[in-house]
Amino acid sequence: MDFRYSTEQDAFRASLSGFLCDAAPLAAVRQADGHDQQLWKRLCTELELPSLHIPLEYGGAGATLLEAAIVFSELGRSLTPVPLAANAFAIEAVLRTGDEEQRTRLLKGLLRGEQIGALAVAAPADCDPSSATVRAHRRRGDTLLTGASGPVLHGHVADLFIVPAVADGVVTFHVVAAGDPGVTVVRLPSFDLTRPVARLELAQAPAEPLAECSPAQIDRVLDVARMLLAAEMLGGAEACLDMAVEYACTRRQFGRPIGSFQAVKHACADMMIEIDATRAAVMYAAMTAANDHELRITGPLAKAQAADTFALCAGSAIQVHGGIAFTWEHNLHLYFRRATTTKALLGSSTHHRALLADRAGL
Repeated sequence: MDFRYSTEQDAFRASLSGFLCDAAPLAAVRQADGHDQQLWKRLCTELELPSLHIPLEYGGAGATLLEAAIVFSELGRSLTPVPLAANAFAIEAVLRTGDEEQRTRLLKGLLRGEQIGALAVAAPADCDPSSATVRAHRRRGDTLLTGASGPVLHGHVADLFIVPAVADGVVTFHVVAAGDPGVTVVRLPSFDLTRPVARLELAQAPAEPLAECSPAQIDRVLDVARMLLAAEMLGGAEACLDMAVEYACTRRQFGRPIGSFQAVKHACADMMIEIDATRAAVMYAAMTAANDHELRITGPLAKAQAADTFALCAGSAIQVHGGIAFTWEHNLHLYFRRATTTKALLGSSTHHRALLADRAGL
């Protein structure tokens, strides 16, 4: 396999990177409180990012998940405070588990930025029938949900939620509108200042089951989410390395740049080695994402590798910066917080390696 982007993909990455550099510098990210509404509108209308890899028949651009991974990598590099991850995961859930009528009806608003979706899955337990915290039951032909979800990415700005709920020992996805009776959204404190979370509380809330939901399709949705999160963490890790190298070249001690000291060289080299390995894992996962069998292996593999790499790079970059990076106010701590929270999202690295071993028959 050729692990290189095409000329068009490289140009797309450069264009998006330049746009985000101008529109979302880290100083603006700190002031956005996790959601820059004006920037989100521009990303939806000018760049049409939510619709990038969606088939043309549903109003998408008809690209692939490889282009979507490029987008997530650049947004992770800049820590852009927009709900693209939450919205993309909800779109993937509708696309994979809804029927034709539901896809046509629900995707329209999500792709245009007229609505924001959120997938109410933060951990593997949310989709496990034995531990799911939301239950579904029927009453007079309607489906009602009761329970509370775990942390939902950008839940406080979401217009609709894709909620896993258990009924008769089976978990399926349901669509819940934020403004419906019985639906309460409670914003939670978030360790990551750039990505807020909320808890969804449901009390006999009306819901629409997604018609073609099955355990295999749910796994597919989560594997796509793992791959895209891995791409996002790759971008964040690369940003940490860039900041560390720039500082090591300009900060002088004992009459020479600190980058000339062996300990600093080794720290940066270790970061680069892990980033190279992560880039290969993410690119392979994105390039083969159309194959469900491949993604079952590469999804958890890329998520585990990228999570550990991002955490390593954020911590090592803080060490390279020394005392100047000690305080939370330094920009590197924004990356440290993102690395810490995203590493736990959808399960730890240990969980993903165990999942990989199970799927590979080890």
